[in-house]
Amino acid sequence: MITKTVLQLIEEDIITLEQFHAIVLKNQRDKKRNDKKARAVIVRSKVSEALEDLLKKPGATVKHRTVWNAVGRNTHTRDEVLNAMRAMRQEGILQNIRTSNNNFQVFWAYVIQPESPSFGLIEDIKYVKKQ
Repeated sequence: MITKTVLQLIEEDIITLEQFHAIVLKNQRDKKRNDKKARAVIVRSKVSEALEDLLKKPGATVKHRTVWNAVGRNTHTRDEVLNAMRAMRQEGILQNIRTSNNNFQVFWAYVIQPESPSFGLIEDIKYVKKQ
């Protein structure tokens, strides 16, 4: 196998310096994109865990900022958390509830709510006679 340096490839007119720079820039963009995707998976996991805790009760809603605080404002950006929640909305896991046109009045909830504890009928209760 013949190994050539970039300088040798340029000197032999196999590749130009501009092509080499373009390859390097493309590689840097690809790495940045892959790092962003990997981080999105981590953030999504953290957001999912936080929502399980915050939306335990049936009918519970939460604001974006509450989720952001729960996953860690210093470790994850606002956009990362919001993008994870939007992805969950696209997948049909979350829904938005708007109480007005004000963006600060947007609440998030599960599409399929956790089941509330079942209640029995009064007829199901056995009474004990007092003596």
